Amino acid sequence: MVEFKLKFDAEDIANAVNDKMDEVVDFIFTNSQQIIVEKGIVDEGSLLKSGNINRNFLDKEIVYTMPYADSIEFGRNPGSVPSVVAINGWVHRKLGIKDDIISRRIAWAIAQDIKKNGTQPRPYLQPAIEAARMKFK
Repeated sequence: MVEFKLKFDAEDIANAVNDKMDEVVDFIFTNSQQIIVEKGIVDEGSLLKSGNINRNFLDKEIVYTMPYADSIEFGRNPGSVPSVVAINGWVHRKLGIKDDIISRRIAWAIAQDIKKNGTQPRPYLQPAIEAARMKFK
């Protein structure tokens, strides 16, 4: 009789899987951060700073907590007016408009255009997930 016996320790397997999950989620998170910078989706860095990995054993989650994170990733449908105050801050910083009256008018016009036309998606997380799929096949 020839016999071959193979036995694995369930805890060792679970730890190995958890370690690989950490490697994959770190790869995705790092790439998503790089994509945000490469695509110029950086104003004050709030989106970058809001990114986080929630880690539990065999349970990982990447979250971007800024309220507009999903509007950047998936775009924004026409219909509602975005925050004119937030856009006004952007007009001051990015366009260098110092005059408050002019910047508010520009911000209002941008908000109305977004209400009418929405915004195009600028995905940063999905491409990072796709890159991980290719790397960790």
